[in-house]
Amino acid sequence: MSGRALSCLVMLSALGIAGCFGSSPASRFYTLSTLSPREGQGGGGGTTLRVRVAPVTVPEGVDRPQMVRRTGENSVVLDEFDRWVEPLDALLRNTLVLNLGALLPEVQVVGGAIPGLAVDRTVVVAMNRLDLSSQLVMDAVWFVLPSGMDQPERTHRTVLTEPAGAGAPADLAPALSRAMEKLSREIAPELAGPRP
Repeated sequence: MSGRALSCLVMLSALGIAGCFGSSPASRFYTLSTLSPREGQGGGGGTTLRVRVAPVTVPEGVDRPQMVRRTGENSVVLDEFDRWVEPLDALLRNTLVLNLGALLPEVQVVGGAIPGLAVDRTVVVAMNRLDLSSQLVMDAVWFVLPSGMDQPERTHRTVLTEPAGAGAPADLAPALSRAMEKLSREIAPELAGPRP
């Protein structure tokens, strides 16, 4: 075997060994917890309202599968192997749907538009800020839009902070769950009144 062929063989073997030891770690996926109907303690009765939760707008910087954690005033880190179980905007929307449904069992709360299903009100939420670190910060503007109206009568702003331990990914999902519960509890009274 020539020296060149031997060098190639040694290099290929080294690459094969490196591949065995250099495999990527498995991704970890996170979701949010939601209120159960018992925790929500909403009233009973038949369905009086049908409400749709519109897609939640999130800042572009965190609108990605990976968790984006703030590490300083002007720095963030993208955790490649710590990911949300679904797109963050969809995860937040689905959490609101379940929380509001638990808080208001007499209200039928849906997510996406369903052909042929009219709704009485639409909940619109836009996150101006969502910082994930040892202290989670959420700054959301939201409103409830009655059927047939294209402009809200009033808008609301909710600013929340939640401790998140050391700011590790495993601490952030529970902190965001708590913040979403508080946001849901602020929105729920706006949906509890009579039909417009």
